[in-house]
Amino acid sequence: MKRPTRSYKSSGSTSGNRSSGSSGSYSRGRSGGSGGGAPRRRPAALQGEFALPVTITPALPAVEAFAELDMPEELLSTLTREGLTVPFPIQGATLPNSLAGRDVLGRGRTGSGKTLAFGLALLAR
Repeated sequence: MKRPTRSYKSSGSTSGNRSSGSSGSYSRGRSGGSGGGAPRRRPAALQGEFALPVTITPALPAVEAFAELDMPEELLSTLTREGLTVPFPIQGATLPNSLAGRDVLGRGRTGSGKTLAFGLALLAR
């Protein structure tokens, strides 16, 4: 007895017999449908894969107080009123450069002050 062939639709067209997951809709494997298997995952990044960019312009020196920054007076008075006078390390290092209009890249843990580091420069401009 001959078995019937199954076809899957992808973007409105019929693709014939199913072969190694290369045809059919993408959601079949993700939704737990029949025979979909686990979704393919991107390989983990290799250690040492990221290289810092080479720059010819040295970074501006870090500041130890928000008052040292060239920001609008209204912004500085609001920070002082809220009790924020000493920046977190990522803020002190990135704000002089971002306020000067330079590109910056900051990486830090949750709660390290990244949002305020980049947000203050945005508000100042």
